[in-house]
Amino acid sequence: MAALPKEVQYNKPMASLPAETSSMNVNVRPSNGQVFTRSGGDIIQFDLPAHSFLVPSSLTLRGLIEITPTDGATDKYHVAGIPGASWIQRVETIVSGSLLESINDYGRLYNLLGQTNIDYSTKAGLQTEFALGGGGLDGLDAKTPTFADLNGRAGPTFNGNNAATAGEFAFAIPLGCLLSSCSELIPLGHMGGVRIQLTTDQVANFIRNSSAEADAAAPTMKYSQLELNFNLVDFGNAMDGVVRSMADANGDLVLKSQGWNISNVNLPVQSANNQSEFVFNVRLSSIKSVVVQGTGTAKSECVNGLYDAVQVAGTTGSTQFFIANKAYPQTPLREDNNAAVMSALRQAFGEAHDIYHSNIAIPVKQWNDIPSLATTTASSEFAPASHFVGMNTEKLSTNSVMMSGESSQLTPINVRLNPSIVTDAAATLTLYCCYDALIGINVASRQIQVRV
Repeated sequence: MAALPKEVQYNKPMASLPAETSSMNVNVRPSNGQVFTRSGGDIIQFDLPAHSFLVPSSLTLRGLIEITPTDGATDKYHVAGIPGASWIQRVETIVSGSLLESINDYGRLYNLLGQTNIDYSTKAGLQTEFALGGGGLDGLDAKTPTFADLNGRAGPTFNGNNAATAGEFAFAIPLGCLLSSCSELIPLGHMGGVRIQLTTDQVANFIRNSSAEADAAAPTMKYSQLELNFNLVDFGNAMDGVVRSMADANGDLVLKSQGWNISNVNLPVQSANNQSEFVFNVRLSSIKSVVVQGTGTAKSECVNGLYDAVQVAGTTGSTQFFIANKAYPQTPLREDNNAAVMSALRQAFGEAHDIYHSNIAIPVKQWNDIPSLATTTASSEFAPASHFVGMNTEKLSTNSVMMSGESSQLTPINVRLNPSIVTDAAATLTLYCCYDALIGINVASRQIQVRV
Protein backbone atom coordinates (compact mmCIF):
# COMPACT_ATOMS: atom_id res chain seq x y z
CA MET A 1 0.00 0.00 0.00
CA ALA A 2 1.45 3.32 -1.07
CA ALA A 3 1.68 6.13 1.48
CA LEU A 4 2.79 9.71 1.23
CA PRO A 5 5.86 10.76 3.17
CA LYS A 6 5.19 13.00 6.15
CA GLU A 7 6.85 15.94 4.40
CA VAL A 8 3.86 16.24 2.04
CA GLN A 9 1.06 15.44 4.48
CA TYR A 10 -0.43 18.91 4.30
CA ASN A 11 -3.72 17.93 5.93
CA LYS A 12 -2.36 16.54 9.20
CA PRO A 13 -4.13 17.99 12.27
CA MET A 14 -2.36 20.71 14.23
CA ALA A 15 -2.95 21.36 17.91
CA SER A 16 -3.81 24.87 19.02
CA LEU A 17 -3.67 26.59 22.39
CA PRO A 18 -6.79 27.78 24.25
CA ALA A 19 -7.64 31.42 23.57
CA GLU A 20 -7.08 32.27 27.25
CA THR A 21 -3.46 31.04 27.24
CA SER A 22 -0.90 33.47 28.60
CA SER A 23 2.69 33.29 29.75
CA MET A 24 4.95 35.30 32.01
CA ASN A 25 8.60 35.41 32.97
CA VAL A 26 8.94 35.35 36.77
CA ASN A 27 11.77 36.30 39.14
CA VAL A 28 11.57 34.94 42.69
CA ARG A 29 13.90 36.34 45.37
CA PRO A 30 14.87 34.41 48.53
CA SER A 31 12.17 34.44 51.21
CA ASN A 32 14.66 34.34 54.12
CA GLY A 33 17.05 37.18 53.24
CA GLN A 34 18.68 39.17 50.47
CA VAL A 35 22.41 38.97 51.22
CA PHE A 36 24.21 35.86 52.50
CA THR A 37 27.73 36.16 53.89
CA ARG A 38 28.60 33.03 55.85
CA SER A 39 31.65 31.04 54.78
CA GLY A 40 29.48 27.94 54.40
CA GLY A 41 26.22 26.49 55.65
CA ASP A 42 23.96 29.41 54.67
CA ILE A 43 20.44 28.26 53.74
CA ILE A 44 18.73 30.14 50.89
CA GLN A 45 15.02 29.52 50.26
CA PHE A 46 12.96 30.28 47.16
CA ASP A 47 9.16 29.84 47.35
CA LEU A 48 7.48 29.27 43.99
CA PRO A 49 4.00 30.64 43.20
CA ALA A 50 1.06 28.24 43.64
CA HIS A 51 -0.56 28.79 40.25
CA SER A 52 -0.05 28.14 36.54
CA PHE A 53 2.34 25.65 34.92
CA LEU A 54 6.12 25.85 35.33
CA VAL A 55 8.19 25.31 32.17
CA PRO A 56 10.92 22.96 33.55
CA SER A 57 13.66 23.87 31.09
CA SER A 58 13.41 27.57 32.00
CA LEU A 59 14.48 27.27 35.68
CA THR A 60 17.59 29.45 36.10
CA LEU A 61 19.52 30.65 39.17
CA ARG A 62 21.09 34.12 38.89
CA GLY A 63 23.05 36.38 41.20
CA LEU A 64 26.31 38.05 42.21
CA ILE A 65 29.27 36.57 44.11
CA GLU A 66 31.79 38.78 45.88
CA ILE A 67 35.17 37.50 47.13
CA THR A 68 36.95 39.59 49.78
CA PRO A 69 40.29 38.89 51.52
CA THR A 70 40.34 38.36 55.26
CA ASP A 71 43.61 40.28 55.78
CA GLY A 72 45.81 42.83 54.01
CA ALA A 73 48.37 40.29 52.86
CA THR A 74 48.93 39.18 49.29
CA ASP A 75 46.23 36.71 48.30
CA LYS A 76 45.62 35.00 44.97
CA TYR A 77 42.35 33.13 44.80
CA HIS A 78 41.32 30.36 42.41
CA VAL A 79 37.75 29.09 42.02
CA ALA A 80 37.38 25.45 40.93
CA GLY A 81 34.76 23.85 38.71
CA ILE A 82 31.90 25.93 37.30
CA PRO A 83 32.16 29.07 39.49
CA GLY A 84 28.47 29.87 39.08
CA ALA A 85 27.62 26.57 40.80
CA SER A 86 30.70 25.59 42.84
CA TRP A 87 29.47 27.51 45.89
CA ILE A 88 26.36 25.30 46.20
CA GLN A 89 26.74 22.29 48.47
CA ARG A 90 23.13 21.07 48.41
CA VAL A 91 19.94 21.63 46.41
CA GLU A 92 16.66 20.48 47.98
CA THR A 93 13.16 20.41 46.55
CA ILE A 94 10.44 20.65 49.21
CA VAL A 95 6.70 20.30 48.49
CA SER A 96 4.06 20.81 51.19
CA GLY A 97 6.80 20.64 53.82
CA SER A 98 8.00 17.21 52.63
CA LEU A 99 11.44 16.67 51.14
CA LEU A 100 11.07 15.59 47.53
CA GLU A 101 14.76 15.49 46.60
CA SER A 102 18.16 16.36 48.06
CA ILE A 103 21.29 16.59 45.88
CA ASN A 104 24.52 16.78 47.87
CA ASP A 105 27.87 17.88 46.42
CA TYR A 106 25.93 19.91 43.88
CA GLY A 107 28.90 22.01 42.76
CA ARG A 108 30.92 18.87 42.04
CA LEU A 109 28.03 17.34 40.09
CA TYR A 110 27.83 20.54 38.02
CA ASN A 111 31.57 20.26 37.38
CA LEU A 112 31.12 16.68 36.13
CA LEU A 113 28.25 17.60 33.81
CA GLY A 114 30.08 20.71 32.62
CA GLN A 115 32.90 18.50 31.34
CA THR A 116 31.02 15.43 30.11
CA ASN A 117 27.70 16.76 28.80
CA ILE A 118 28.66 20.03 27.01
CA ASP A 119 30.86 20.44 23.95
CA TYR A 120 33.69 22.98 23.72
CA SER A 121 31.84 25.55 21.62
CA THR A 122 28.75 25.50 23.82
CA LYS A 123 30.86 25.84 26.96
CA ALA A 124 32.76 28.75 25.44
CA GLY A 125 29.46 30.42 24.63
CA LEU A 126 28.37 29.96 28.25
CA GLN A 127 31.58 31.47 29.65
CA THR A 128 29.83 34.58 30.98
CA GLU A 129 26.84 32.75 32.44
CA PHE A 130 29.00 30.06 34.08
CA ALA A 131 31.41 32.80 35.33
CA LEU A 132 34.44 31.10 33.79
CA GLY A 133 37.74 32.91 33.17
CA GLY A 134 38.49 35.90 35.38
CA GLY A 135 41.96 37.12 36.30
CA GLY A 136 43.61 40.41 37.21
CA LEU A 137 43.43 42.32 40.48
CA ASP A 138 39.64 42.30 40.62
CA GLY A 139 39.18 38.91 38.92
CA LEU A 140 37.18 40.49 36.11
CA ASP A 141 39.66 40.40 33.22
CA ALA A 142 38.15 39.41 29.89
CA LYS A 143 39.63 36.22 28.43
CA THR A 144 39.44 34.77 24.96
CA PRO A 145 38.01 31.25 25.41
CA THR A 146 40.50 28.42 24.81
CA PHE A 147 40.85 24.87 26.08
CA ALA A 148 42.66 26.34 29.08
CA ASP A 149 39.89 28.80 30.01
CA LEU A 150 36.83 26.53 29.99
CA ASN A 151 37.09 25.52 33.64
CA GLY A 152 37.38 27.50 36.86
CA ARG A 153 38.11 31.15 37.49
CA ALA A 154 41.28 33.09 38.34
CA GLY A 155 41.34 35.89 40.85
CA PRO A 156 40.73 38.18 42.36
CA THR A 157 44.32 38.89 43.37
CA PHE A 158 44.84 41.18 46.36
CA ASN A 159 48.19 42.88 47.00
CA GLY A 160 47.23 44.61 50.24
CA ASN A 161 46.47 47.89 48.50
CA ASN A 162 43.39 46.99 46.51
CA ALA A 163 41.34 45.24 49.21
CA ALA A 164 38.61 47.88 48.93
CA THR A 165 37.83 46.76 45.37
CA ALA A 166 36.69 43.28 46.27
CA GLY A 167 36.17 40.98 43.29
CA GLU A 168 32.50 40.60 42.34
CA PHE A 169 31.20 38.61 39.38
CA ALA A 170 27.80 37.62 38.04
CA PHE A 171 26.42 34.22 37.08
CA ALA A 172 23.25 32.73 35.58
CA ILE A 173 23.11 28.92 35.56
CA PRO A 174 20.40 26.40 34.66
CA LEU A 175 19.36 24.90 38.01
CA GLY A 176 19.06 21.14 37.69
CA CYS A 177 16.68 19.25 39.99
CA LEU A 178 13.77 16.81 39.75
CA LEU A 179 11.37 19.59 38.75
CA SER A 180 13.56 21.10 36.03
CA SER A 181 14.25 17.61 34.60
CA CYS A 182 10.56 16.76 34.12
CA SER A 183 9.36 15.89 30.62
CA GLU A 184 6.01 17.62 31.27
CA LEU A 185 5.01 21.06 32.52
CA ILE A 186 4.82 21.28 36.34
CA PRO A 187 1.22 21.98 37.49
CA LEU A 188 2.05 24.30 40.41
CA GLY A 189 -1.65 25.07 40.90
CA HIS A 190 -2.31 21.40 41.71
CA MET A 191 0.53 21.07 44.23
CA GLY A 192 1.14 22.29 47.75
CA GLY A 193 3.71 24.99 48.41
CA VAL A 194 6.91 24.36 46.42
CA ARG A 195 10.26 25.50 47.82
CA ILE A 196 13.74 25.26 46.29
CA GLN A 197 16.35 25.38 49.06
CA LEU A 198 20.09 25.89 48.57
CA THR A 199 22.89 25.36 51.09
CA THR A 200 26.23 27.10 50.54
CA ASP A 201 29.44 25.06 50.62
CA GLN A 202 32.50 25.62 52.80
CA VAL A 203 34.81 28.07 51.04
CA ALA A 204 37.86 25.80 51.35
CA ASN A 205 36.09 23.15 49.25
CA PHE A 206 35.99 25.25 46.07
CA ILE A 207 38.37 28.22 46.51
CA ARG A 208 42.15 27.88 46.81
CA ASN A 209 44.60 30.57 47.93
CA SER A 210 47.95 30.07 46.18
CA SER A 211 49.74 32.79 48.14
CA ALA A 212 53.09 31.66 49.51
CA GLU A 213 52.68 33.77 52.65
CA ALA A 214 52.34 31.92 55.92
CA ASP A 215 49.16 33.78 56.89
CA ALA A 216 47.36 33.15 53.60
CA ALA A 217 43.71 32.60 54.43
CA ALA A 218 40.40 31.79 52.79
CA PRO A 219 38.34 34.79 51.70
CA THR A 220 34.96 35.89 52.97
CA MET A 221 32.03 35.51 50.60
CA LYS A 222 28.92 37.51 49.79
CA TYR A 223 26.05 36.18 47.70
CA SER A 224 23.60 38.88 46.64
CA GLN A 225 20.88 39.68 44.09
CA LEU A 226 20.00 35.99 44.05
CA GLU A 227 16.88 35.07 42.14
CA LEU A 228 15.18 32.12 40.49
CA ASN A 229 14.02 32.95 37.00
CA PHE A 230 11.51 30.80 35.14
CA ASN A 231 8.55 30.86 32.77
CA LEU A 232 4.94 30.20 33.80
CA VAL A 233 2.13 29.29 31.40
CA ASP A 234 -1.56 29.75 32.21
CA PHE A 235 -4.12 27.98 30.01
CA GLY A 236 -7.21 29.54 31.61
CA ASN A 237 -9.71 28.27 34.21
CA ALA A 238 -11.10 25.58 31.94
CA MET A 239 -7.78 23.75 31.96
CA ASP A 240 -8.12 22.72 35.63
CA GLY A 241 -10.87 20.25 34.82
CA VAL A 242 -8.93 18.87 31.85
CA VAL A 243 -5.85 18.31 34.00
CA ARG A 244 -7.87 16.57 36.71
CA SER A 245 -9.33 14.21 34.10
CA MET A 246 -5.81 13.04 33.27
CA ALA A 247 -5.30 11.51 36.72
CA ASP A 248 -4.82 7.75 36.89
CA ALA A 249 -6.97 5.28 38.87
CA ASN A 250 -5.32 6.44 42.10
CA GLY A 251 -6.11 10.08 41.40
CA ASP A 252 -2.49 10.90 40.59
CA LEU A 253 -0.94 12.94 37.83
CA VAL A 254 2.31 11.16 36.92
CA LEU A 255 5.31 13.16 35.70
CA LYS A 256 8.47 11.61 34.27
CA SER A 257 11.81 12.96 35.49
CA GLN A 258 15.36 11.99 36.36
CA GLY A 259 17.74 12.89 39.17
CA TRP A 260 21.22 12.40 40.58
CA ASN A 261 22.47 10.61 43.67
CA ILE A 262 26.01 11.36 44.89
CA SER A 263 27.75 9.12 47.44
CA ASN A 264 31.27 9.17 48.91
CA VAL A 265 33.49 6.56 50.54
CA ASN A 266 37.06 6.79 51.80
CA LEU A 267 39.75 5.77 49.33
CA PRO A 268 42.81 4.56 51.27
CA VAL A 269 46.29 4.64 49.75
CA GLN A 270 46.19 2.10 46.92
CA SER A 271 48.94 -0.44 46.33
CA ALA A 272 49.84 -1.70 42.88
CA ASN A 273 48.08 -4.91 41.81
CA ASN A 274 46.10 -5.05 45.06
CA GLN A 275 42.43 -5.32 44.08
CA SER A 276 39.95 -3.39 46.24
CA GLU A 277 36.15 -3.31 46.29
CA PHE A 278 34.19 -0.29 47.51
CA VAL A 279 30.55 -0.55 48.60
CA PHE A 280 28.04 2.26 48.00
CA ASN A 281 24.74 1.72 49.79
CA VAL A 282 22.63 3.35 47.08
CA ARG A 283 19.09 1.98 46.61
CA LEU A 284 17.40 3.05 43.39
CA SER A 285 14.84 1.37 41.11
CA SER A 286 16.22 2.46 37.75
CA ILE A 287 19.85 3.57 37.40
CA LYS A 288 20.57 5.01 33.95
CA SER A 289 24.32 5.52 34.33
CA VAL A 290 27.12 5.54 36.91
CA VAL A 291 30.32 7.62 37.08
CA VAL A 292 33.15 7.29 39.59
CA GLN A 293 35.77 9.90 40.56
CA GLY A 294 38.91 9.61 42.67
CA THR A 295 39.53 13.04 44.19
CA GLY A 296 42.66 15.16 43.88
CA THR A 297 44.39 14.26 47.15
CA ALA A 298 45.30 10.92 45.54
CA LYS A 299 47.98 12.85 43.58
CA SER A 300 50.11 15.43 45.36
CA GLU A 301 50.39 17.71 42.29
CA CYS A 302 46.61 18.07 41.98
CA VAL A 303 45.56 21.30 43.68
CA ASN A 304 41.79 21.37 43.11
CA GLY A 305 40.95 18.82 45.79
CA LEU A 306 37.37 17.60 45.36
CA TYR A 307 37.27 19.05 41.83
CA ASP A 308 40.12 16.94 40.42
CA ALA A 309 39.43 13.45 39.03
CA VAL A 310 42.62 11.38 39.35
CA GLN A 311 43.31 8.17 37.43
CA VAL A 312 43.35 6.12 40.64
CA ALA A 313 43.45 2.82 38.72
CA GLY A 314 46.82 3.76 37.23
CA THR A 315 47.87 3.59 33.60
CA THR A 316 47.34 -0.17 33.24
CA GLY A 317 44.83 -0.90 36.00
CA SER A 318 41.07 -1.41 35.66
CA THR A 319 37.65 -0.40 37.02
CA GLN A 320 34.39 -2.35 37.09
CA PHE A 321 30.91 -1.66 38.48
CA PHE A 322 28.53 -4.23 40.01
CA ILE A 323 24.79 -3.49 40.22
CA ALA A 324 22.28 -6.20 41.20
CA ASN A 325 25.18 -8.68 41.02
CA LYS A 326 25.71 -7.83 37.35
CA ALA A 327 29.06 -6.58 36.10
CA TYR A 328 29.27 -3.33 34.12
CA PRO A 329 31.02 -3.84 31.77
CA GLN A 330 31.35 -7.62 31.53
CA THR A 331 35.12 -7.25 31.31
CA PRO A 332 36.79 -4.49 33.37
CA LEU A 333 37.54 -1.10 31.84
CA ARG A 334 41.31 -1.31 31.34
CA GLU A 335 43.26 1.93 31.51
CA ASP A 336 45.88 0.77 28.98
CA ASN A 337 43.16 1.58 26.41
CA ASN A 338 42.08 4.94 27.77
CA ALA A 339 40.18 5.69 24.56
CA ALA A 340 37.84 2.82 25.44
CA VAL A 341 37.41 4.31 28.93
CA MET A 342 36.56 7.68 27.34
CA SER A 343 34.09 5.99 24.98
CA ALA A 344 32.35 4.28 27.91
CA LEU A 345 32.11 7.64 29.70
CA ARG A 346 30.59 9.27 26.61
CA GLN A 347 28.03 6.45 26.31
CA ALA A 348 27.01 7.07 29.93
CA PHE A 349 25.50 10.33 28.61
CA GLY A 350 24.48 9.28 25.08
CA GLU A 351 24.52 6.47 22.54
CA ALA A 352 27.77 5.24 20.97
CA HIS A 353 26.87 6.39 17.45
CA ASP A 354 25.24 9.65 18.55
CA ILE A 355 28.45 11.61 18.01
CA TYR A 356 26.53 14.81 17.31
CA HIS A 357 24.72 14.97 20.65
CA SER A 358 26.89 13.12 23.18
CA ASN A 359 29.52 15.69 24.06
CA ILE A 360 32.66 15.77 26.19
CA ALA A 361 34.79 18.87 26.79
CA ILE A 362 37.89 17.16 28.25
CA PRO A 363 41.19 17.80 26.41
CA VAL A 364 43.73 14.98 26.17
CA LYS A 365 46.03 16.67 28.70
CA GLN A 366 43.26 16.77 31.31
CA TRP A 367 42.30 13.17 30.52
CA ASN A 368 45.71 11.48 30.31
CA ASP A 369 48.60 13.61 31.56
CA ILE A 370 47.37 15.64 34.55
CA PRO A 371 45.33 12.82 36.21
CA SER A 372 48.11 10.23 35.79
CA LEU A 373 49.96 9.14 38.93
CA ALA A 374 52.92 8.32 36.68
CA THR A 375 53.54 12.02 35.92
CA THR A 376 54.28 15.10 38.00
CA THR A 377 52.12 17.40 35.87
CA ALA A 378 50.15 19.71 38.15
CA SER A 379 46.50 20.68 37.79
CA SER A 380 45.11 24.22 37.95
CA GLU A 381 41.68 25.80 38.16
CA PHE A 382 41.74 26.12 34.35
CA ALA A 383 43.10 22.63 33.68
CA PRO A 384 41.81 20.18 36.31
CA ALA A 385 42.45 16.46 36.33
CA SER A 386 39.36 15.10 34.57
CA HIS A 387 39.65 11.31 34.44
CA PHE A 388 36.07 10.32 35.26
CA VAL A 389 35.15 6.67 34.67
CA GLY A 390 31.54 5.93 33.73
CA MET A 391 29.16 3.33 32.30
CA ASN A 392 25.70 3.28 30.76
CA THR A 393 23.51 0.87 32.80
CA GLU A 394 20.21 1.17 30.94
CA LYS A 395 18.56 -1.96 29.58
CA LEU A 396 17.44 0.11 26.58
CA SER A 397 18.80 3.60 25.96
CA THR A 398 15.67 5.48 24.99
CA ASN A 399 13.53 8.20 26.56
CA SER A 400 10.33 6.57 25.30
CA VAL A 401 10.60 3.84 27.96
CA MET A 402 10.36 4.64 31.65
CA MET A 403 12.30 2.93 34.45
CA SER A 404 14.64 1.35 31.90
CA GLY A 405 17.74 1.26 34.10
CA GLU A 406 19.23 -1.33 36.44
CA SER A 407 17.84 -1.65 39.98
CA SER A 408 19.94 -1.60 43.16
CA GLN A 409 16.97 -1.96 45.53
CA LEU A 410 18.06 -5.38 46.80
CA THR A 411 21.85 -5.04 46.76
CA PRO A 412 24.30 -2.13 47.08
CA ILE A 413 26.53 -0.91 44.25
CA ASN A 414 30.11 -2.17 44.25
CA VAL A 415 33.06 -0.55 42.48
CA ARG A 416 36.00 -2.91 41.91
CA LEU A 417 39.35 -1.18 41.53
CA ASN A 418 42.48 -3.00 40.40
CA PRO A 419 45.21 -0.32 40.52
CA SER A 420 48.54 -0.59 38.74
CA ILE A 421 50.30 2.12 40.74
CA VAL A 422 50.49 3.45 44.30
CA THR A 423 48.43 6.56 45.06
CA ASP A 424 50.20 9.44 46.82
CA ALA A 425 47.73 9.76 49.70
CA ALA A 426 44.27 8.79 50.89
CA ALA A 427 41.41 10.40 48.98
CA THR A 428 37.66 10.20 48.43
CA LEU A 429 35.94 7.93 45.93
CA THR A 430 32.73 9.53 44.66
CA LEU A 431 29.94 7.70 42.85
CA TYR A 432 27.46 9.67 40.73
CA CYS A 433 24.25 7.81 39.81
CA CYS A 434 21.75 9.13 37.28
CA TYR A 435 18.34 7.59 37.92
CA ASP A 436 14.76 7.62 36.61
CA ALA A 437 12.04 9.12 38.79
CA LEU A 438 8.25 9.21 38.67
CA ILE A 439 6.52 12.08 40.46
CA GLY A 440 2.91 11.38 41.47
CA ILE A 441 0.70 14.41 42.27
CA ASN A 442 -2.64 13.55 43.90
CA VAL A 443 -5.13 16.08 42.50
CA ALA A 444 -7.49 15.75 45.47
CA SER A 445 -5.06 15.98 48.40
CA ARG A 446 -2.19 17.78 46.59
CA GLN A 447 0.20 15.28 48.17
CA ILE A 448 3.36 14.31 46.30
CA GLN A 449 5.00 10.91 46.03
CA VAL A 450 8.25 10.15 44.25
CA ARG A 451 9.27 6.73 43.00
CA VAL A 452 13.03 6.42 42.48
